[in-house]
Amino acid sequence: MRQLIINKKTDDERIALLENGRLAEVWIKEKNTIVGNIYKGKVTKVLPGMEAVFVDLGQGRNGYLHRNDIMSYFETSRTNEALKNKNVRHFISQGEEVIVQVVKESGEFKGPKVTMNIELRSPFFVYQPFGRSVAISKKIISQEERKRLQLLGETLCSNKGGIVFRTAAERADDQTIKKWFDDMLSSFEQQLKSKKVPSLLFGSESFVEQIIAEISPHVLDEIVIDDISTVKELKKNYGELFPFSINFYSENENIFSYYAIEHEIEKALKKIVWLKNGAFIVIEETEAMIVIDVNTGKFSGKNTYRDTVLKTNEEAAKEIARQLRLRNLSGIILIDFIDMEKEDRSRILRLFQKELEKDRIFTKVIGFTELNILQLTRKKTRKSLSELLLEPCPACGGTGRKRTVESIAFELERTLLEHAGSDDEAVLVEAAPEVCDFFTCGYEQHLKKLEELIGMKIFFSPSDHVKGFEIRQWGTEEEVSLRISKMY
Repeated sequence: MRQLIINKKTDDERIALLENGRLAEVWIKEKNTIVGNIYKGKVTKVLPGMEAVFVDLGQGRNGYLHRNDIMSYFETSRTNEALKNKNVRHFISQGEEVIVQVVKESGEFKGPKVTMNIELRSPFFVYQPFGRSVAISKKIISQEERKRLQLLGETLCSNKGGIVFRTAAERADDQTIKKWFDDMLSSFEQQLKSKKVPSLLFGSESFVEQIIAEISPHVLDEIVIDDISTVKELKKNYGELFPFSINFYSENENIFSYYAIEHEIEKALKKIVWLKNGAFIVIEETEAMIVIDVNTGKFSGKNTYRDTVLKTNEEAAKEIARQLRLRNLSGIILIDFIDMEKEDRSRILRLFQKELEKDRIFTKVIGFTELNILQLTRKKTRKSLSELLLEPCPACGGTGRKRTVESIAFELERTLLEHAGSDDEAVLVEAAPEVCDFFTCGYEQHLKKLEELIGMKIFFSPSDHVKGFEIRQWGTEEEVSLRISKMY
């Protein structure tokens, strides 16, 4: 049973994937994200020594375009081996206009990563405007279906790019796919007429539709949403095409609280993860890599020491694979399992690789080092959960991390919305000064909208002694005002 739980009741859009009732993945919409956006940009620098160029996107920081993304764009079906020995200057020049798509958000020291291999996603296919081939998901086994889609792809893309059919295309007829393709092509070609450089040509689709396309809708059994307009929109786009149900969640209790997702997210922000048998793993996120340590903890086993170690490492391997998805950890990852026999290492490696098959993100397992540390790399597609919800702590010079002001503010919103429709006229919230400022300094219109939604006046009381926020009083405006007067 796979359920997609969508929290859109506030401006903070969050999506969770439950597999048999257990949290598997979480997505939180980033503010001002540009990943997926397509720009008409201008090359500002060509750097052969870095095998890359920098492109002005009109976003403040230039995009980074690597030689491989440039070369694959210029390659034809008659691939010229000589191209592989040429540097970036043979493909592109300073001042040249290029169409690029953002594939990775900018970091603290890096601009956004871009590619010339443009992709537009739909539930049934990925359209590549500058591609040249028709590809079909390997998960479509039927030769008859593969022939149908191959012919359809060649018809649709005749001199109009390339297409990659997704697994869901097997369930859709030619007319449905053609309509999605024609609409997408028409929209893209219309945007290409823009002459301004640099400029945004094509923004990414809605956050909800991005995630549905990423995980592939055909694997879902149910979608539950707390926003009625999104329910209507998804039923219009997906209702008749896929077997999953689309349901509206109408309760006052926050939808993530109802499905016990909030608690799981809080646990996923901690370094220590306890296993069922009493053992535990420690996850350390650093700038350079992720380090995971396995400990026996309270688990002492019932048989031999070797059996105790093996059982602990087996439980750890399963949980680590889950945590990689849940926390969206990426880059270089080192796992320090408890030392074990060579035969047992092979067994743990096979188990771990099997668990990784549940993950959509590509992970390359390198193997064990001489120090018995398992090496792997996981592709970075989005920020990790901790990067989205935590920020460096100024009190300790950045060595620790704390909740972001935005994440605390949105948690407060969700708490207040649970009391919408009550008989109370007002509420007093005591919060950290920066949280109060979030609502009262430059965000007044949003505060007014929130007060209308919950049907009561919100009073804020800043306090340096409160880490996040505390609800101090519900009641009439007179009662809340009296409480405030006694506090000062």
